[in-house]
Amino acid sequence: MPKAVRLGVKQPDGGWGWVVVAGAFFVHAGMLASTLSFGVFYAEFREVFQESAGITSFISSILVGTMLMCSPFAGALSNLTSCRTAIIAGGVISAAGLVVSYFAQTMIHLFFSVGILTGLGLSLMYAPSLAMIGRYFDRRHATANGITVCGTGVGQFALPPLFQFLIDEFGWRGALLIVAGLMLNGCVCGALMRPIHLAEDRTVDRKAQSSGDQELPIVHVPFHRKVNETFHVSLLIHRPFLVFSVSMFGMVFGNSILIVHLVAHAQNLGVEKTSAAFLLSIKGVSEIFSRPLNGWLSDRGKISKVYYYMIGVTGMAIATLAIPFASNYTGLVVCMVLYGLFSGIVFPLVAVLVCRYSGASRISSGLGWAFVFQGAAFLLGPPVSGWLYDATGNYDMSFFSAAIFTFVSVLVLLLNPCSTTSRTLGPGTGGLPDRPDGIVVLSHVKRDVSSEDGIVVLSHVKRDVSSEDGIVVLSHVKRDVSSEDGIVVLSHVKRDVSSEDGIVVLSHVKRDVSSEDGQSNPGFRG
Repeated sequence: MPKAVRLGVKQPDGGWGWVVVAGAFFVHAGMLASTLSFGVFYAEFREVFQESAGITSFISSILVGTMLMCSPFAGALSNLTSCRTAIIAGGVISAAGLVVSYFAQTMIHLFFSVGILTGLGLSLMYAPSLAMIGRYFDRRHATANGITVCGTGVGQFALPPLFQFLIDEFGWRGALLIVAGLMLNGCVCGALMRPIHLAEDRTVDRKAQSSGDQELPIVHVPFHRKVNETFHVSLLIHRPFLVFSVSMFGMVFGNSILIVHLVAHAQNLGVEKTSAAFLLSIKGVSEIFSRPLNGWLSDRGKISKVYYYMIGVTGMAIATLAIPFASNYTGLVVCMVLYGLFSGIVFPLVAVLVCRYSGASRISSGLGWAFVFQGAAFLLGPPVSGWLYDATGNYDMSFFSAAIFTFVSVLVLLLNPCSTTSRTLGPGTGGLPDRPDGIVVLSHVKRDVSSEDGIVVLSHVKRDVSSEDGIVVLSHVKRDVSSEDGIVVLSHVKRDVSSEDGIVVLSHVKRDVSSEDGQSNPGFRG
């Protein structure tokens, strides 16, 4: 008999997970850092194609924008297949984009080959690699994620001189072919991403089944639900996730202004070009040490990860605000060291908090939608800063606006006060329950739960965790009896699907009646 539900395991917090971390690290260091280092090709493209600085800069903007904005499709592909498949496909597509760029004769050609095609490939590697970390790690998620994202700093430090060497030796066309070979290493990294089936992953067989004399009807899934199961669009109306994504928009908006205009600001102060460019390397080196350290510290549990994240973002805002007051190179170096230390707190926790607000089973889609907000911020931040420079003649107002947006992103998180309490979060590190569509998951049930007249009676429920959007997870249910002491009654249950694996899924629960022993459910009222 086919099984209705496939039971997996909890995140192992180690084992093969460390191999996954190594693969994700090299994805960040070798492939994703290329987007931050691609500016080395900027001077060559401008000289060869004789285009303006603004037109030429669109190559990098389209590349980063496509990588971030296409993340929901990367999440959907991961849901339909696996993260391993998505990352391998991304390595092939990104390499193909750079190979096609070898034949470019116009700037428009590069817009499509480098910007869109390579950006799409990088998108298929970015979000799924972080999603795999969330599927293998729970208590040590921030530590593993900190190690992974510090790969970006390592790549940002090492790749620019390598790219310049390749251009000098082989020309920009030959250099693109070699970088294409580097992108193909993403396939090797993707092969390390061994799929893991978690207890949250429920694959319901929608064919007719029989259990003894009882037959379960065929369930026809509406198209909109299929779309939601693929893209998890419902995350966009889930308040905690949406608030965090809007907060990230403000943080990345300020960060993008600093990345794009810091060097120009330093040159306006009279700093030599090479020294001015080295400021970003100083920031990168600071992040290399800060990211894994702060990831480890945040897993110590001394302070909520949300509060830890807010401290980091506040520090970024203060460091950004100090830049206009730094009148010499030494002052700018101090600002960049501090900025790197505080951003090293923030970026290891981005994927961790996305997992908290979306759940481990939906982390691929959660990261995809979160990166859309980041991509929009990256596309809007530098132009707004440029307009302020045109209006004022200096970059001071640009950095003031960046600091304001960064600080406001902290205030936005205060709109989500329950996000820091375990009451509204799921088990483990606080990941939200598996689905936001009114489904109740009962785990560790020793025998099937029956429904008579729309009422299910459960006893000996050890704990229940609810969320604000109508999700209830009842765990460690030992048995179901109709006793009057210590029972939880769930009424108006339209259907229930049970399995031999010990998991029962009840959908469309409209309300619940709490038991006398305190097992109340604040998520359902009225």
